[in-house]
Amino acid sequence: MLDLSDFAKMTNSDSEDEDNKKENILTVEQVFEEKLIEVHGEKIKIREFAYSNTNAGVIWPSTYTLIDYLLSNQERFKNKKIIELGSATGVLSIFLNKKGYNVTSSDYNADEITENINFNKSLNNIEFKHIPHTWGDTFKEEDKDFEIVIASDILLYVQYFEKLMITLRQLMDNKKDSFMLMAYGRKLYDSKKFFVLLEENDFQYELVGSKTWIIKKKQ
Repeated sequence: MLDLSDFAKMTNSDSEDEDNKKENILTVEQVFEEKLIEVHGEKIKIREFAYSNTNAGVIWPSTYTLIDYLLSNQERFKNKKIIELGSATGVLSIFLNKKGYNVTSSDYNADEITENINFNKSLNNIEFKHIPHTWGDTFKEEDKDFEIVIASDILLYVQYFEKLMITLRQLMDNKKDSFMLMAYGRKLYDSKKFFVLLEENDFQYELVGSKTWIIKKKQ
């Protein structure tokens, strides 16, 4: 199980040196901001956090990279069961469901994150399943029946890459046609460890766009 407080130690850093810093978590009264964004002609209302230990309260830049790729390759993703890892505010899952994709959101198992995603779904008058999931935890059988995994900007937490591998193997092992679409727009520095772990866990990967990868299990 991940320790929620550990996320704050590694905020905005790819370096494991952060593990050696003294934990210093402040109690902050949460402040929300609602905003209206327009993406490919779709207007979406989103409530963001002013503060979040897990960085789950804001829209991450690579969200838009994934949207562009998904819309440009609709034939590969429409009519597929998709799970998004690291949904944060839920904006990507909201947009894709509004566009007719079958997407389930997921993120760290914390009440604040789940409540905010559900709040944002209600703001946009849309309903879809959300699975609270902490990397490395065991999925229920009914919660891992997906064909495609999508994720944006999830390589922030080097310490948890091995737990992420456990999650990916649960979702993709023994599924011949399963794959993951991942976009990551930040510096790659220690994130190269993620790709080393992919190979060690029998995954293969291909760069298909600017900092955008398709990840599959080796056949």
